[in-house]
Amino acid sequence: MIRRPAFSIGVDEQRGAALLIALVVVALASVMALAVIERGQSTLARTQALLDTERAYQYARGMELLARDLIDQVRSEGNSPELLNGSWTPVFQVPGGRVQGRLLDQQARFNLNALTHPDAAVRQQARESFERLLDLLALDPVIALELADWVEGAAVARPGSAGNSVYAGFRPPYRLAGVALAHPSELRWLRSMTPQAYAGLVGYVTTLPRPELRVNVNTTSAPVLASLMPEMSIVESERVLADGPWRELRDFLAHPIVRMQPISDLELQRRLSITSQNYLAQARVSLDGVERDYFELIQLGGTGYDFRWFSQGVP
Repeated sequence: MIRRPAFSIGVDEQRGAALLIALVVVALASVMALAVIERGQSTLARTQALLDTERAYQYARGMELLARDLIDQVRSEGNSPELLNGSWTPVFQVPGGRVQGRLLDQQARFNLNALTHPDAAVRQQARESFERLLDLLALDPVIALELADWVEGAAVARPGSAGNSVYAGFRPPYRLAGVALAHPSELRWLRSMTPQAYAGLVGYVTTLPRPELRVNVNTTSAPVLASLMPEMSIVESERVLADGPWRELRDFLAHPIVRMQPISDLELQRRLSITSQNYLAQARVSLDGVERDYFELIQLGGTGYDFRWFSQGVP
């Protein structure tokens, strides 16, 4: 009987171990290579997304020039820029996509910052009008009280409203602002502002830099107009607006339904106008199938255009 050398068993075991180690090394190398590839793809995707966002932003900034051209064109034709309210421009083709824009008249809406007017009587009238707007929209009028306390930073909240002690109990806690609103979305900080209430209100309000309540009767909506008239219903407001537009405010004031309102012509002249100075320019940029909206608040003046703020995605 021939016996195998004892050392041959050790050689076979070493060969098996070497093969196993080689397989493990190959597997680890494959995993590492895959991780490097995935990381590179993720980095490339992030870089491409940043480039696309920057490219879309630069296209959107061009709406400043587009807005100026549109307004200047309408004015040169002897018309009012309000004629542009809500109308989209033709589509402009750009490398990789397209750009389109429009102007939205902000004086067609209720200026919430009228509640910060330096004159206490004007502030009170603005708050009462806002309460009426909320009532016409079937929303809780206490929102007007909470907003008044919010922008005033009231040390003692009005009856039924909410003060610092209430907001301090929220998670996270916060305090009354004590300043005018920069954007309508700040309404969502109020205690009584539910998502449903905000969705029903946001289309009728704005936050203009000047604390004035001056509404354009040629572009406003029935609820906003009715909120400025103590005894005007939505139906009556719709009838008045249907008889427009007006080239002179005195023609509007002479309307039979307006004449029936218990408010002086002088007060109506302070609250109403037939032109607008504040617009929200919207640019819709579509690049590689991704659509982005950009907004910029424009204030017209005697010396030119004042671009107040710029935002992406939030009008």
